Amino acid sequence: MSETLLLMRRFLADEFEKKRMGMRFEEWMSLLPLSESESLNQKELSERLVKDKTTISRLVDGWVKKTWVKREISETDKRQYNLRFTKKGKEVWEKGLPIIASADLVFRKDLTETDEKELYLLLFKIQSSVRLVGKGR
Repeated sequence: MSETLLLMRRFLADEFEKKRMGMRFEEWMSLLPLSESESLNQKELSERLVKDKTTISRLVDGWVKKTWVKREISETDKRQYNLRFTKKGKEVWEKGLPIIASADLVFRKDLTETDEKELYLLLFKIQSSVRLVGKGR
């Protein structure tokens, strides 16, 4: 599984480079939690990406400098900042969606409908197992 994951990541990284996205695939993946949430603070982002505070701080500083993300003071806790996409950040991030969809077709091209159903079932089982272990069960 790990080897397949690495091959898929390499393929996607190459596709992002070929399309001159203005964003690397790794950057796109790191922004994924922000795309799934209206706003997120750096601590939540750190937990979702499994990265330490310093790494997240540098990552977010880079996004702010590129004007992809803005920091807004939290209304509930003035010591915290929520991260939000800027219009530019959302546009750049959305440019990656067709690349992901296209790659998905490549990954599935030799699978029958039955293969796909079995794959989704197996992936669901793996995700469920990981979530259970992650919760200490």
